[in-house]
Amino acid sequence: MAPSAVQLSGSLASQIRQGLLSFDIASLPATGPTPQPGRPLLLLDPRSETLGTAVADPDNELVRVLSREYVETFGRKFFDPLVEKAFAWRRSMDLGGEGQECFRLINAEGDGLSGFTADCFADHVVLYADSRGLLSLGRVLAESILDVVEPRGLVLKVRARHGTKPGKVSQETCGSAPSERVVAHEAGVPFEIHPLGGLNVGLFTDMRLHRQGLSRFSAGRRVLNLFAYTSTLSVVAARHGARSVTSVDLASGVLKWARRNFELSGLSPDSDSYRFEGGDVMRFVRQEVGQGAHYDLIIMDPPTFSSARPTSWSMKNDYPKLIAAAADLLPTEGGILWVSANVRKGRGVERHVEEAIKRVGRSARVVEIGGLPPDYPTPLLSPQARYLQVVKLWVEGSGDPSSSAGLRPRSG
Repeated sequence: MAPSAVQLSGSLASQIRQGLLSFDIASLPATGPTPQPGRPLLLLDPRSETLGTAVADPDNELVRVLSREYVETFGRKFFDPLVEKAFAWRRSMDLGGEGQECFRLINAEGDGLSGFTADCFADHVVLYADSRGLLSLGRVLAESILDVVEPRGLVLKVRARHGTKPGKVSQETCGSAPSERVVAHEAGVPFEIHPLGGLNVGLFTDMRLHRQGLSRFSAGRRVLNLFAYTSTLSVVAARHGARSVTSVDLASGVLKWARRNFELSGLSPDSDSYRFEGGDVMRFVRQEVGQGAHYDLIIMDPPTFSSARPTSWSMKNDYPKLIAAAADLLPTEGGILWVSANVRKGRGVERHVEEAIKRVGRSARVVEIGGLPPDYPTPLLSPQARYLQVVKLWVEGSGDPSSSAGLRPRSG
């Protein structure tokens, strides 16, 4: 069956020719055919010349451009070359050296597959479709991955926007069923992954380079990891000589998972050097300030939003307050704030930091800024796709603004 055709405005056609890979579904002409989710949609300019072939994604109110050419059907013939190209790119670079089993295989529009992402964990693949309307295409894409990458197991997860309970995710296995728990190595560090768990499986591959770089800041320091999740950053800090590591997260279940991650690295979670605290992060920080506690390195990697009870979190409203409160936990001679944020629009993490530092009346110096790793390619004209921002800064001591203690090279 030939794809339905729609004629777009001149301005939108121009944007697509310049590289636009998705646009508002409301931009489709009201008099045209009703697009069917997952079905090819031929895009034409005002002169009826082909712009490309797309699919409608009503749940996300988007039209996703998948090809610059006419495509009759999005089958294996379409997906196989894209998967082969994506896999070849990941194999062409050193993603972390020996013992590297965790990486992003497909990064949506950066790999020509808007609406889809996939991560590799050892010999398992977790594939995500951004809506139920993309599920049929996701199944075909899964077949391509199974043939090209040859994983032991693959699970397809759907980020359903409607019809599911909060915290639930629709998923199905493709090919052989993945294991419930998998131990995968990132630059030689073992982590426990749950491919069949919820939307998040225990490790965010976009943070790989920042985990590896944590060794530059953690040796000999007292480390506090807020929003620790499965405490992968805590494990890396402990492995690289942190004097102590405290991991805080609202969910007690993930802290049990975190303890297992410590054990996988031969670190005893019951050691006096390691502490796991369940509860609200802001409440914990304020309690620690009240008790006169100090940490030399404070890590903050929060979600953008959270409606978890008994508290809620909004990065826009709460992040500056948390950063300011955390700064009060740094010693008088100064310390390091390691601040991360996922920002697709609105204020970047540096603005949150600037506001927070002004609140506490201390000065700070940025020592490193980072973003996505090379297995997360993004279109040049889609800055919103480069969402990850990580800033490490030295907050000057409260007594001597010129102090640079802690930044001197360590001996030994």
